[in-house]
Amino acid sequence: MTALAQDRNTSQLIGAMLSASVAAAVLIYGGSIVMRNSAGDVTKGQTALGLIGVGIANHRVDNSDGAAGDEDIDVLQGVFKVANSAAADAITAADIGKPCYAVDDQTVAKTNGLTAGLATRSPAGVIVGVEATGVQVLFNEAILRAVLSGDRIIVPVRVTTLVGAGVYRVISPVAGKVLSIGSIIEGVLTTGDATLTGKIGGAAITTGVITITQAGSAAGDKDYAAPTAANTVAAGDELSLTVGGTNATASAANCFFEIERA
Repeated sequence: MTALAQDRNTSQLIGAMLSASVAAAVLIYGGSIVMRNSAGDVTKGQTALGLIGVGIANHRVDNSDGAAGDEDIDVLQGVFKVANSAAADAITAADIGKPCYAVDDQTVAKTNGLTAGLATRSPAGVIVGVEATGVQVLFNEAILRAVLSGDRIIVPVRVTTLVGAGVYRVISPVAGKVLSIGSIIEGVLTTGDATLTGKIGGAAITTGVITITQAGSAAGDKDYAAPTAANTVAAGDELSLTVGGTNATASAANCFFEIERA
């Protein structure tokens, strides 16, 4: 193609409709949240991993008895109002511009459902507004993937020994919130458990302590902490892990801080 020499009728994609093949054994209701799986087929919004939000179903499709691709569905992209979650997962105006996560086919949440250091929910869309009756969400897969690519970072920390009370420090390259702290050990523990206390600028992060259990320990064991408060970090702040507990074997651990950018 060459450069234009006259006006062009360019198709609008944002706010438009796309067609997608439906995953096996699924019923998608009209008006529900639609997500794409790793195979490229779409399914209903749900609490699960390996999905990403696509849009809102333009009509009902029942592929309950079908294989993947037996049915197609029209999916609307754009801004739609869906149901909000409650308590710690309730989305507020402070979350505008951030991703939200699918709870079911009409509800989104503020968090990825972190449980024992592991996510349980997939991203649904980008928050653009909050009302008393719901959340305004931009559903567009390409935009969501772009937002997610820069939304969170991992800051690694190597703990050379889980014996004693050593402190291992790194610098946070971004401002944001510490969402999780994780560890994987390289050898067994003896005598007792080891702990790793996460801190920001020397101040302990609330519920930011990893406990590594000695009983049955082995190289490759993974443990996590899910901070709930005192977890706001500024760019350039010191992040640290302080060793504790009664372990007597100098096993090392590779650890990380997961930070959601401000």
